[in-house]
Amino acid sequence: MTVRRRRSRSVAIVAVLAISVAVGSFACTASQHRGTQPPAAVATPMTPRQLRNSVSVAVVTRIDEAACVAGSGGVPGPGRDGDWCYFLDQGLDVTRAERIESVQDGFGGFAVEVTLTPADRGEFAAWTARAAGRQIAISVQGRIVAAPQLLEPLGGNWLDIPGLTEADAGTLMRQLR
Repeated sequence: MTVRRRRSRSVAIVAVLAISVAVGSFACTASQHRGTQPPAAVATPMTPRQLRNSVSVAVVTRIDEAACVAGSGGVPGPGRDGDWCYFLDQGLDVTRAERIESVQDGFGGFAVEVTLTPADRGEFAAWTARAAGRQIAISVQGRIVAAPQLLEPLGGNWLDIPGLTEADAGTLMRQLR
């Protein structure tokens, strides 16, 4: 299986805009795309293949508004005035994708959209059903990229990584390809 369960570890490479932008962007792009084609985008089409770095999604159980202390089990991520320490529950690793796209989010920012393989869509949709109504963390390479509220279950076709600048979206795409 290309999506594997995780415990309290996540990864990330790029900083994001304020969490409030990420929350709004994620909810809107998820609702916007449900059952439709994604908006015009800069695409990297792929036959299902291994990502260079996995994308991890997990439920946030606690956030300390300070940098992580070594050995605490937390994962660093964006906060108001620097890094905060995120503590995460069980989640999933996305290790394969059909496509990676940088899309405009409708709020002047960008998102990276990872199109999941057909084999992984059901498990991702089931995970979002269990996580709906809670804050989640999306991470790559040991760093939280975004920590939006997951307002409702998603269909499972793709994972949006919201609240990015155009440059950060490009950097993240290079990390995943």
